[in-house]
Amino acid sequence: MNASPSSNVCSQITPIGRGAVAVIAVHGKLAETAIDECLQTPNGNPLSSRKYQDVAYGIWKSTGEDLVVSKRGEKYFEIHCHGGTTASQAVIGSLNAKGFAEISAAEFSAQFQDFWSVSTQLALTQATTPKTASLLLRLVTQLPNQIQQIRNLLTSNEWNVAATHIQSMLKWSKFGRHLTTPRTIVLCGQPNVGKSSLVNAMSGFQRAIVHDIAGTTRDVVSQALALNGWPVTVKDTAGLRNSDNPIEIQGIAQAKAQILNSDLTICVFDANEPRQSEIAEIVAENKTDLVVFNKIDLLSPNQPVHPISTGHLPTVQTSVKTKKGIRELIEIIGTQLVPELPGETQAYPVTAEQHQRLEETLDCLNQKSSHPINQALERLS
Repeated sequence: MNASPSSNVCSQITPIGRGAVAVIAVHGKLAETAIDECLQTPNGNPLSSRKYQDVAYGIWKSTGEDLVVSKRGEKYFEIHCHGGTTASQAVIGSLNAKGFAEISAAEFSAQFQDFWSVSTQLALTQATTPKTASLLLRLVTQLPNQIQQIRNLLTSNEWNVAATHIQSMLKWSKFGRHLTTPRTIVLCGQPNVGKSSLVNAMSGFQRAIVHDIAGTTRDVVSQALALNGWPVTVKDTAGLRNSDNPIEIQGIAQAKAQILNSDLTICVFDANEPRQSEIAEIVAENKTDLVVFNKIDLLSPNQPVHPISTGHLPTVQTSVKTKKGIRELIEIIGTQLVPELPGETQAYPVTAEQHQRLEETLDCLNQKSSHPINQALERLS
């Protein structure tokens, strides 16, 4: 429902589903009274006796559950209860009976916070690794603060300095977007070189079907992973070779389409069957970023991997059987995907709309007139 900022509303602002703790935000003139009526504290002191950010422990009368209430403002409170859906919905049900309307987390945030804070907090709920969550958590404060600094610069007519700040933020847009949107890694190469086995080795469990019959993979098989803390989607594709099989031809076409849209393409070859001409052709045709020579465990003890020229491309030797080179491969992938990190104080957009607003603001500044400056301030609101 759409509720005005003056309404009595409540919302579960943590992700819906089972978790350790659920946080229910409560806002309105009746918030303090309603919670006092539902909460039994050990000393019986009402919330009105609490200061800003004080925490009150008590028992929710309708459920008998232990929980805590934090006073976040004059009309704004947060209830921290058990993370299961049954517990949180019971608390919300009690508030509904007191006249509080339940709204979504996005609606609640939009009413009481600015766009930059809301969109960054929502992005944080989509983080899938500790590393990306840590970076997004830092931005929850940094990004809105940076936007306010730019607004201050604009109102002080320091257009060039404001533009420099925005350009610095836009430089890291791709990095920011991939904190919640996994990068795509495509493994390609000839049939039966061990692409599916490599995916399994990086995944840590049997995910793709492997067999010693060439052409086993006919379709694109995707696996969501975290490599060096970065969320990625690894795609195992059909072997690249000339074929008269209509199904295999279609699989090869899909493989080439995936390669065109990948963030990183890894060409895999059998270390025991290096053919310089074929390798050079496949590497050149498929936007290759990294070359892997697999199955080195099958080489004789004193037989080195046949020297193959891959130009300036990084090369890794691997064995799925012995796990040799797998850790090195993962580390190189991480470096290839994220060669540089933003500074600890650098703010940057993390959603498509944030990026668009910054670009539109920069366009307004480039016009350098009073009317576009007003438009720039509007885009940063």
